[in-house]
Amino acid sequence: ALHLETGVRGRPWSGARGSAAVFVSHIEDLMQRVNILPVTTCGATATACTQLQNIADARHAGVELALDQDLGPAWQVGGQYTYLDRQNRSNPAVPLTDTPRNKLFAYATWKPVARWEVQASADAENGRRVAYGSGNAATYTRLSGYALANLKAVFRPVPAVALEAGASNLFDANYALADGYPMPGRLWFANARYTF
Repeated sequence: ALHLETGVRGRPWSGARGSAAVFVSHIEDLMQRVNILPVTTCGATATACTQLQNIADARHAGVELALDQDLGPAWQVGGQYTYLDRQNRSNPAVPLTDTPRNKLFAYATWKPVARWEVQASADAENGRRVAYGSGNAATYTRLSGYALANLKAVFRPVPAVALEAGASNLFDANYALADGYPMPGRLWFANARYTF
């Protein structure tokens, strides 16, 4: 593969940190998950089988943008956006799969006191194309876009220790990253981290 990227990073105005980059990759012998004919193993016939195959020479190109803004001593907001355009140069009839065309992450962080932090965030994407079916019946579909809301609180009793609790997919959105395989709904979590 040959990867080319150029970008800029700086402080466009007071309290802000921003970056922008454009990139292009020329890839030989791209590996991709491909649906194949059902196979029989151990006496059972699988209805859907996939394997990684060398499918194509490809070109990936895109843009990445990021901006973070301090809003006084206690608040920070920001986000990142990525646009990705992938092309199969060997066989344009076979689309490149399993990546979104547009991806967005946005957050707001509140630090009321030195040891506490609350963060609300959102993840969104669309344009993800996936394969389904197998053999000669294999075809491709574009999954529905989605947006997820997340919330967590962090307590740092000492600088090296972080205790977290929160929820991912707060509104229990129904979404998938592969056709027919929905992702988990609302997920509650608690984590403890120690930094050396």
